[in-house]
Amino acid sequence: MNLLVPLICAALLLTAACDETAAPAARTASQPLVSLPADEAPHDANIEWWYFNGLLTDDRGREYSYHYVTFQGPAADAAVPNLLQASLGDHTAGKHMTGERVLLSQLDQDAVGIDIIVNGWKMKGDGNVYSLVFDLDEYSLDLNAISTKPPVLHQDLGVVNLGPVGNLFYYSRTRLDVAGTMTIAGEQRPVTGSAWMDHQWGDIEGQKVGWDWVSVQLDDGTDLMAALVWDPSDKTPIAKYGTLVLANGPALILAEDDVSITSSETWTSPATGITYPSGWTVTIRSLDLMLELEPVLVDSEFSGSRYTPAAYWEGEVKVTGTRQGESIGGRGFVELVGYDPSQLQFGTAASP
Repeated sequence: MNLLVPLICAALLLTAACDETAAPAARTASQPLVSLPADEAPHDANIEWWYFNGLLTDDRGREYSYHYVTFQGPAADAAVPNLLQASLGDHTAGKHMTGERVLLSQLDQDAVGIDIIVNGWKMKGDGNVYSLVFDLDEYSLDLNAISTKPPVLHQDLGVVNLGPVGNLFYYSRTRLDVAGTMTIAGEQRPVTGSAWMDHQWGDIEGQKVGWDWVSVQLDDGTDLMAALVWDPSDKTPIAKYGTLVLANGPALILAEDDVSITSSETWTSPATGITYPSGWTVTIRSLDLMLELEPVLVDSEFSGSRYTPAAYWEGEVKVTGTRQGESIGGRGFVELVGYDPSQLQFGTAASP
């Protein structure tokens, strides 16, 4: 889901406030609200982001996971703040690294996709092919990702309703083939893997929100997105939704009461003292699907940002489970936002 909306809107804008504009207009159920490839490009919206996560394997069989995201905030005196954040997990070494870059300039509204370069980091793509470049500590990544499935418009029209928070345009490219190079302490290694891409944008009201978001790629080619959105002050549910994409078939829009995400354990960060859920069960009742998600690196917290003071958890998970009684496995990512108490103390600067 990846909507760090209140935090980005307040911290990135420096002296600007979020402008209040109209929510997506209601249309007939047969008319999607997202048009591709045109909507791959930047929009005139209060908040927008392009997000990737993935699993990589090098030529020695070592595995790595990453997330890489570009946030664009509302304009302030013709400058649009762009925040890039990335994390990288070296599973063999048990290391988790994070970093970020900021660009205070306008993205090209006439571009055919995302195209941003800042201080050696790059995110560029048109919906079919993406180039992802970033570095963290002694690790440098230069990746090409090719989408292998049609894009999925969530909630059928490509708009998710977050209740009092507002509406967001939302589509995903649920499976991309990735190849490239990883340079570790000057040594270059070829890597391959699979990735997931999200693109969201909209005019969001500045209410604080928390969420548990899951993306899963199963070994049989099935992909799943599920999200729970809640009020971090008292954990009151705000919204719940999900989409399941069959290996060689259509996307199934899941009913709200059909999706369940629960956790069985907790983990407390030694860096921030924040306690997060750890270990999840995802069930889709109508499909007789039950998945167990275990973090590959338990310490996958993103903290210490200069621009998003509240910490969040973002990490690779190993997936096992059953569908209609048959065993199934895969990989995925979980994102947890709203568990940091400082998010509630961040003030009201995000309000329009």
